[in-house]
Amino acid sequence: MSEHECNPSAKEAKETLGLSRRNFFAGVALAASTLGLSTLASSAQAASKKYKVCSIKDIKIGGGSIFKIAGAGGLQVLITQPKSGVFRAFNPACTHEGFRLGSISGTNIICPVHRATFDTNTGRATRGPARQPLTKYTLTVENKNIFVTIRS
Repeated sequence: MSEHECNPSAKEAKETLGLSRRNFFAGVALAASTLGLSTLASSAQAASKKYKVCSIKDIKIGGGSIFKIAGAGGLQVLITQPKSGVFRAFNPACTHEGFRLGSISGTNIICPVHRATFDTNTGRATRGPARQPLTKYTLTVENKNIFVTIRS
C-alpha cells in the first residue's frame, strides 16, 4: 500500500468523514424513528385490552347494567342501550364524588347519593352536583356479544 492510500489528504479526509458522519446520523435517525414508531404502536396496543362483557340480550332498550369485567382487576363498566341496537360503555362512578351510579330513569343515569344525573347516550352530566361527563370506554359488538376496550 502506498502512503497516500493510508493517509488521505486533509480535504479527502474531511469529505470522507463528513459524508460518513452524515450517512451515519441519517441512518441513526431513520432507525430511531422506525423504532420509535413501532414502539409507540406496540405501547398503544399493550396499553389497551379488549374484554368480553356480556351479550346484547343482557341490556334492555332504554336500560343499562353494571358488569364486573373478568380479568380486569375488578374493574366495572356500565353498559347502556339508549335506543335499539345502540350500546354505550361508561365508567360507573359518579364524577362528583366517585359513588357508584345506581339506576336509570328515562334517558338519565342517576347517582343515588347526591342525585346527579348523566345522559345514557353520551355520558354528559345533565344535573349537578356533577359537572364532568362520565368516562367513556370503546365498545364493539361482535357476534351479539359486547366487548369493551380499556386503556391503561
